[in-house]
Amino acid sequence: MVRRTFFDRFGQYNTCLLPDEVLSNDSLTDPDTGEELPSLRDQISLVNGIYHHMLCYARVLRTCGDGLYWADVAATSGFVNAHRVILTEEDLYFALPYDVRMQGKSPAQILKMMAAHAREVRPAQRVEPAITLELAPAPVLPLEPLAVVEVSSDELQEAIGPVTMDNLTDTNNLRVSRPISSFRMQQAFLRVILDALMRQLYWTEWAQESARISTARTQCATIAYLQRWQRQSRQRCVNAVPVWNGEQHAIVWQLTVGDPITTLAAA
Repeated sequence: MVRRTFFDRFGQYNTCLLPDEVLSNDSLTDPDTGEELPSLRDQISLVNGIYHHMLCYARVLRTCGDGLYWADVAATSGFVNAHRVILTEEDLYFALPYDVRMQGKSPAQILKMMAAHAREVRPAQRVEPAITLELAPAPVLPLEPLAVVEVSSDELQEAIGPVTMDNLTDTNNLRVSRPISSFRMQQAFLRVILDALMRQLYWTEWAQESARISTARTQCATIAYLQRWQRQSRQRCVNAVPVWNGEQHAIVWQLTVGDPITTLAAA
């Protein structure tokens, strides 16, 4: 199946309805005070003291990477209290045009329409054969850091996804995991880094720190570009090192992402 992007499907009509589940519901934290803040979903859904749940409105502006889009998202069609976020192609499979066809329908009916539409437009997933898995990671390059984030082992495992288990018949059917390819690990690192930077972006927008908003948006767009570049080149651009986090009293993973092309040119 030929992959069709959001703009292929929608053209220039870029105002659409989405389920609000495309917005993160993870609580944010004030980096200065440690105070817990409402999630992005709650911040967007609250308009004039009233929560608008289940659906949200989006104006998709432009691409910012392979399968990634900048969009303004709000709880109402007037785009009051709109936030600029990054949506994925997967998020936008559920998008329906905001037009007369939506009038008179309940949120539950629209959600059913969105689910059916997503099933129709989502391309079939190709399963990579096991033979393509690499047995050893590519050599680590010295990187000029573009961003450094720390994530828990649980966050990293969630980004990597399920691990295939095999039976070894000559050892009493002992179940062991297949080696995870370097490509899969690098893509997981980039996803979790982008998620962490997006949370920082949500915070800076919520705090209205204009000087940091531009920097945060540039960082997100740069990592999104690297994610696409790595998918094509399969070259390592993230280093992962376990470090001790004194505040969490636990081992976390320090992920450093850099541009290996720039590094090699400077060498």
